[in-house]
Amino acid sequence: MNISIVFLGIVVFVSFSIQAMTGFGSIIIAITLGSIFFPIKTVLPVLVLLDFFLNIYMVLKYKKMINYEILLKKILPFMSIGVVIGMLIFYFIASGSKVLLGSFIVFLSVFELYNQYKKNERKPVNIISNLFFVLAGIVQGIYASGGPFVVYIIGKQGVTKSVFRSTLAALWVIMDMVLIISYLLTNTLNKTTVTYSLFLAPVVITGIVVGEMLHHKVNEQLFKLIIYSLLLFAGISILLFG
Repeated sequence: MNISIVFLGIVVFVSFSIQAMTGFGSIIIAITLGSIFFPIKTVLPVLVLLDFFLNIYMVLKYKKMINYEILLKKILPFMSIGVVIGMLIFYFIASGSKVLLGSFIVFLSVFELYNQYKKNERKPVNIISNLFFVLAGIVQGIYASGGPFVVYIIGKQGVTKSVFRSTLAALWVIMDMVLIISYLLTNTLNKTTVTYSLFLAPVVITGIVVGEMLHHKVNEQLFKLIIYSLLLFAGISILLFG
């Protein structure tokens, strides 16, 4: 078996276990590591397709825990604007520099880890929240990795870890659908992509099982620490491999 496929399988298992545990992380972690062996244009549609089915599972199982007010009134209106902008940048201008994105995420995560240490839980004002959701949409449209910006704001809303995870899963279902449609229209999603996705599906299922177990064993404070540590890892990964 090709070593690059084995490596991708390990990356998918780890990143999707984290996704099942926390509600985000699969794409941003997998794309930064998976791009070591595969072109982003090849691996990204595979990951988005796998992420879509993982989140469908989460939404169907935990639909009662979704906070629709946050999803429909706070996130989607502003993030949708950003997604359109991001997709236009991706298809008609350029893929952009990941250095700024990685640097910003590293700064944000270090700032919030410091706040966790100082027990500072202040919520950002609405205009800042809305700006972050637009930024999340732009990054989602370009890299399918807008999670850190959304996670930062939702993590400040005082919701439980289960509501946090379920609401994010519902959001990613919608965002993944938009990207999948765009990939189909541009032939980015093709027979090769589907073949890779089917091959990796058992790995994702195993990751879901592991992530579910971890989610129920982690307390709220540790959960937030994991969230911001993942953001830090994601930002550093983008800077190193982006």
